[in-house]
Amino acid sequence: MLMHLEAPDPDYLDVINDGPYKLTKLVPTTPTVVEHLQLKTKSEWSLKEKIIVLKDAKVRNIFHNSLDSVMSNRVIAYKTTKEIRDALETQYQGIMAIKKTRMAVLIQEYEHFEAKSDESLSNIYYRFLTLLNNISLVGKMYDFENSNTKFLRALNEE
Repeated sequence: MLMHLEAPDPDYLDVINDGPYKLTKLVPTTPTVVEHLQLKTKSEWSLKEKIIVLKDAKVRNIFHNSLDSVMSNRVIAYKTTKEIRDALETQYQGIMAIKKTRMAVLIQEYEHFEAKSDESLSNIYYRFLTLLNNISLVGKMYDFENSNTKFLRALNEE
């Protein structure tokens, strides 16, 4: 997902993290009103401001095109990319306790990884690589040397 977002425009990540850009103007003090900020109407937007606001819509489009139909339908009602990202984060990662439990399970699976006797070398490697990818998704990394040694030790003697 990050590749889809960073490639067209590095600002897309800011739009997601900070929420959509709110275009405001300063309303001066009058006898009845104190000076304050007010949202601009669309007709007051400059061309540059329109481009900035459009980024949120573009990122929402990237999200919906990148998701399968089930996940896209779950987040279709959200109005901003920040809301979509938060919902996806909750959906995929769950609350922090679930993430920690998932990490513990994956680490235990890594530590006890063994080749099955009826399994081909390519299937063993695919399973191991999938496990390493899942571990990295929850924030844990193993260096290549340790991972390679772990993989070789997990193989059957034959």
